[in-house]
Amino acid sequence: MATIANSSASQHWSYFLNGLEHASNWPKTFILFYTSSSIQKAILTIFLINGVFFLGGLVFLETMYPTWAPILGYPTYIALLVVSGKFLDIVALKSYQIQAKQQKQKSTPSVVESMASTILIIILYINAGIFAGLLYKLPFVGLISSFLMNCIISSYYCFEYQWIYKGWNLEKRLSFMENHWAYFLGFGFPATVITFFMSFLRSGAVFSIIYPFFIIMSMMAVPKATTPYSQTLASGAKAQSEWTLPNRIPFFYPVRKMNDLVILLVRLVGGVHADSIVSEKRLSSLKQE
Repeated sequence: MATIANSSASQHWSYFLNGLEHASNWPKTFILFYTSSSIQKAILTIFLINGVFFLGGLVFLETMYPTWAPILGYPTYIALLVVSGKFLDIVALKSYQIQAKQQKQKSTPSVVESMASTILIIILYINAGIFAGLLYKLPFVGLISSFLMNCIISSYYCFEYQWIYKGWNLEKRLSFMENHWAYFLGFGFPATVITFFMSFLRSGAVFSIIYPFFIIMSMMAVPKATTPYSQTLASGAKAQSEWTLPNRIPFFYPVRKMNDLVILLVRLVGGVHADSIVSEKRLSSLKQE
């Protein structure tokens, strides 16, 4: 029976399909691609860097010199993440501005991120990846658990630009995802299906190629409301027989605890120099409350 804390499985399934639909919005994505020369140049540059140079070089090394593939691949991948970031910023910003203009909203994004906030996000990325890897090692349910967590992580990557432009702090972003978990599972599903079963380096290269398109899709996406006040509650025999699922799943709870541990270690090592990171996290939590 659906309650304030739960909704029917069918409703959550509709939220999942809504996310999947928004992550499959290729027609509008290509239209936006063709209407913006800035986005075209940025995406083509990203393709050349990650598709032709990195993925092509990686396949060559794995075929001809397999011992050198990881030795050269990992540092190159990290370096290209930094280089690609400049062009991803262009894709995200132009997409946001175009969508805001079409919806007659404020088109000047908030892009100011403190150094402490940036460090917190980097810690989140690392710990989320570690947590997804640990889930994979679980017996019986490891594969599906890791796959679902990767769907959530992929969605976060895609929506992060939009949320930064809106001025959302880190805790607000994570809480929003946990309250719309079915939608974000659906949105992250296509990218995860494409990359999950590849090796780490190949997965990173392919995701870097398709990532700009999903950023554009995320700018056009608006998740369905999942509050209990917006749903129709079943009654009678149907209410007793239907399956329900929680409206909120704290996917990031273990990652938050891992973040707390890392911040504690940083504070022990860095002393007063780490206080800004601790203050940023505390301020983020207080704003969310």
